[in-house]
Amino acid sequence: MNKKMKQLSLVSALALLLAGPALSEVSGPYQIGLSMYSLRQLFKSGELHAHDYPDFAKDTFGITKIDVWEGGFPEGWKKDPEFLPGLKNRADAAGSEIFLVMAGIVNATPAGDEALRKNGLKFKRFVDQAVTLGAPFVRVFVKADNEVDEAEAIRRAVVALTGLTEYAQSKDVTIVIEPTSGSRKGSGAFLAALAKTMDHSHCKLMPDFGKMIKSDIYQGTQDMMPYTVSVSAKGHDFKDDGSQKDFDYPRLMKLIRDAGFTGIVSIEYEGKNLGPVEGVKAMKKLLEAGNL
Repeated sequence: MNKKMKQLSLVSALALLLAGPALSEVSGPYQIGLSMYSLRQLFKSGELHAHDYPDFAKDTFGITKIDVWEGGFPEGWKKDPEFLPGLKNRADAAGSEIFLVMAGIVNATPAGDEALRKNGLKFKRFVDQAVTLGAPFVRVFVKADNEVDEAEAIRRAVVALTGLTEYAQSKDVTIVIEPTSGSRKGSGAFLAALAKTMDHSHCKLMPDFGKMIKSDIYQGTQDMMPYTVSVSAKGHDFKDDGSQKDFDYPRLMKLIRDAGFTGIVSIEYEGKNLGPVEGVKAMKKLLEAGNL
């Protein structure tokens, strides 16, 4: 098949995948949400303002469960005391829920416990954001130390997370840990062991398929599910038949269903062969097909 024919084949497959009403409702065990990061190109170009995001997600995709990300906020938002309340008001008016605030990496590598605690408490401001926005979750990564044994790496991560988790609990917010790139920190088994050791009602997990791509995505997801309260459905590029290039989505969705998960599976599209809107729609079709 020549290059032109391949392109036509891909277009045809994706046309079928995207067919159907944008506001279709599909019943099933989990809910479909949207990560703000999926639309980063629209926020960066100025085509979409953060305050319009709840309406855009609902009107374009039929999605009312959304997360937020500081990278999608306009420049200077921190100096505007009305920005976050305004975003909450717009979400409420759209009938949408901001379910999660995305934060960054908690560094759990220092040897000293005081430094570890301080590294975790730096993220208190994201908990405060979540309170303002009515979001039950704050997502963090954990930078675990690959130079020490697993028990010590877990101990350091627990120290780094405990103060932050207790602060979150006092605000009725839950910290959720997502894998990040790297051997130990990208391991679902390691994060499951960390969550088990933490044994805290306000510190849970959030599998991200793409962050486990250098390990066993499927085993890692299964390991994390007993401690999981939200799932990030990463999406890369699509193959000619409309399936995902890097992930076996039917297998992943079966793992999630079999675990009895009933929370939000949030679309996080990072592909290049579709634009952000088309990519999210294609990802939604995959999740709808897996939610039966």
